Amino acid sequence: MTATIQTPNCTIIVVGPPTDAVGGMASVVGQMLDLDLDNRFRIELFPNTQRQHEHESHGRRVIRHILHMYRLQNRIRQTGASIVHIHTCSGFSFYRSVLDMCVARRRGCRVVLHIHGAKFDEFYDREPAWRRRLIGWALAHADRVIALSTHWCDQLIAMSPRARIVVIENAVETSGIVSKSSWPERPCRFVLLARMDAWKGIDDLLDACVGLRETQNATEVILAGPTGTAGDEDVLNEKIRARGLDSFVRYVGELRGEAKANLLAGADAYVQPSHHEGMPIALLEALAWGLPVVATRVGAVPEVIEDGKHGLLVLPHRPDLLGNAMLDLAVDTALRSNMSKAARSLATARFGLDRFGRDLSALYDSLHAKPGADREGKVFPGVPVGKRGLTDASVAHQV
Repeated sequence: MTATIQTPNCTIIVVGPPTDAVGGMASVVGQMLDLDLDNRFRIELFPNTQRQHEHESHGRRVIRHILHMYRLQNRIRQTGASIVHIHTCSGFSFYRSVLDMCVARRRGCRVVLHIHGAKFDEFYDREPAWRRRLIGWALAHADRVIALSTHWCDQLIAMSPRARIVVIENAVETSGIVSKSSWPERPCRFVLLARMDAWKGIDDLLDACVGLRETQNATEVILAGPTGTAGDEDVLNEKIRARGLDSFVRYVGELRGEAKANLLAGADAYVQPSHHEGMPIALLEALAWGLPVVATRVGAVPEVIEDGKHGLLVLPHRPDLLGNAMLDLAVDTALRSNMSKAARSLATARFGLDRFGRDLSALYDSLHAKPGADREGKVFPGVPVGKRGLTDASVAHQV
């Protein structure tokens, strides 16, 4: 057993979206700020500049980030931070993060790149060769790269074989949630919590519901989340009406706090029809509430949901399969009950915030152990090694 490394109090600057922003990345940042890491690490948020409006020019965004870089450099100097933990995803966000990484390294900090984003692999594949080399260089020169799952670990290794990758799965609050003990005598209520983007499979879900029209007494579907590329509120409601679904499908907009908790508490199952995924926080929240899941086999989802145990998995872009799985879950209350118990058990055992805190502490300890030693091809100290499916929730990978 590896002895715990006693690290002196250390300031860690987290670069990422403000906690009131929408999305999984902002949720993870908020979780980090709330963690109690045994007073050994002091975490401070240095928020990214946010896009001022939808059609803001690329040049304006670059100027804003140059100012952000100067402020970041000053903040590192003022706090004496030794680690900069950068949350990033595809597109402009990643290249902005590369600049932040250079600023942090110039100030003598060790750098963690935390890769979010359901389409990071597509982003890499569509970039020209010189940008792919830049992406690979950045991954290799970060002191640690956090992947959300072994699937994403493999994707990142293919982009940058020399990257020092640690898998730290997302986490959610699991305490204070009352497990389901009974199922009301009403249609099975499916919910989806997501930005209403096309790649989230919104149209596939609506098409699947068309196949359920004849059995609408068995199902009810609630879509919740901010509008996106699948349409604004008017467009989404028109799509629902045009398919003749307005009697059992509703779009309720973005819900937060108590309103979101009430939605999950009143749901019977969760549906995730995405075409791509990282490791969606909303899916983990659904498990914590004991909701069996119907989801597509994309991203890290198959590493979370065991088909037939915690839910039912189907191929993406297949509304017919999605609808059949939803109906199977809706009409079989015994199956739903068994999956509910398994979902809740999975969330508490594997996706709790305590585990997330332990993983981050181990990561930060490894960065303080012997600076530079990990470049010799050794397994990172303080970070558990394993494969998905074992009791370890984190995996360290050294190529």
